Amino acid sequence: MRTLEHLLDELDRTGKVSVNARGYPDFLACDGYRYEAAPAIEGLIWHFEMWETRHGKQLPLQPLRDLHVALHYIVPVQERTVEALRHALPILRRVMATGAPEDQGDLLTQTCIKSLMEGRRL
Repeated sequence: MRTLEHLLDELDRTGKVSVNARGYPDFLACDGYRYEAAPAIEGLIWHFEMWETRHGKQLPLQPLRDLHVALHYIVPVQERTVEALRHALPILRRVMATGAPEDQGDLLTQTCIKSLMEGRRL
């Protein structure tokens, strides 16, 4: 979640996000590599949607979906999206931090499988 927070901080600070050589929004991950932002955020959304299904609870995912759409189609990120994300992130961070390691690992595996089935790589 920290990488997403850094992306939002960059938006707040500069009004822009970093892009790769092909012009797609990207971010520097904790592993030191740069990744395209839209596919990574889509994978995060899938992870949380599977969590919702598994646990029968609703999470505030719409701001994350709105950010994904903006970055995927390379359109401006609305200020209301950033504000909504700032409110949603503590909830989403708590879900990730308090989840059972086995559950989180299984959700990650399922997200990777979905990505491969969709013809993408996370």
